[in-house]
Amino acid sequence: MQSAIVRWSNPQVILVATNLLEGNSLKLHAINQARLSRAKVLLVHVVPLSNSGADLPNRTPAVPSRNQAQDVLSKLDEMVDEFQREGIKCEPVVLGGLPEQQIPLLVKYRSVDRVIIANRNLSGVSRLVEGSVSEELIASLEVPVCVIGRRAHPGEAHRALLRRILIATSFEPSSALLVEVASTMAELNDSQLTLLHVLDTAGMSEQHKEWARFAVTKRLRGLIPAGARHKQQPVCLVQEGDPATVIASNSCSMSQDLLILGSPYPSMLSWLLGSSIVHRVIVESQCPVLTIRPHGSTGDSVNTATAKVPIDQHEYA
Repeated sequence: MQSAIVRWSNPQVILVATNLLEGNSLKLHAINQARLSRAKVLLVHVVPLSNSGADLPNRTPAVPSRNQAQDVLSKLDEMVDEFQREGIKCEPVVLGGLPEQQIPLLVKYRSVDRVIIANRNLSGVSRLVEGSVSEELIASLEVPVCVIGRRAHPGEAHRALLRRILIATSFEPSSALLVEVASTMAELNDSQLTLLHVLDTAGMSEQHKEWARFAVTKRLRGLIPAGARHKQQPVCLVQEGDPATVIASNSCSMSQDLLILGSPYPSMLSWLLGSSIVHRVIVESQCPVLTIRPHGSTGDSVNTATAKVPIDQHEYA
């Protein structure tokens, strides 16, 4: 697990998945993240295969024919040149098949530490018919997936700094792991780390709310690794309201450079409606959203941001 924390915090191989239509935002944010950790970039595009290629063994990434790959490679090469002009090693990769199947295979085959992808804001019938590659990868990959949403400003990527990191956390068992990743990233980049918990105060009296805020703040501080050496003291925030709205608002108002979320697999209904917390935050956030899927996690992603806090007066004495 310590090895995973190091890899996820300071990736050496980053896979950038492109459909060649995203514009500059994805590219600029990918360049910035690769520069921070001096990572090599695998620039990946997946082309559909003919029916004859649909039955290929599902063990290693599928390579399309030269004719299928030629046009794509010429476009990828142009993007590769831009990465290399920034001093970043970049390799074009063309795969054949479905992105949600081929990218996970390549992640394992090439020991990828992080995946970066842009988000398409699909909902309802469009999500059912076309699906969302970014959300399929979030739900299936064991490495972090960084999603560049539609509101993530390309201009922010030029800074090549990670000044502020926000992690929206709960008190699920995986929270300690997520905070340790965020804490390690903050140490490596001299970043200001902020821990946010959205408190569920439904049915509480004002006195109980006050006790709950005190208890949650204490528990947030307890998640910060004991041996962490932060240049700036981490900030703990406890707020109330709709979790997705509160998280997205903080990522914007506090000018965060990166938002970190846990990402249990959403329920089918929330997936179809685009109503899971992870989806809603990605759509509204003005900074990249790094999602980490706790191993073996299930259930709707509401648990990544909010949790009922048991109210026991003796607990806060």
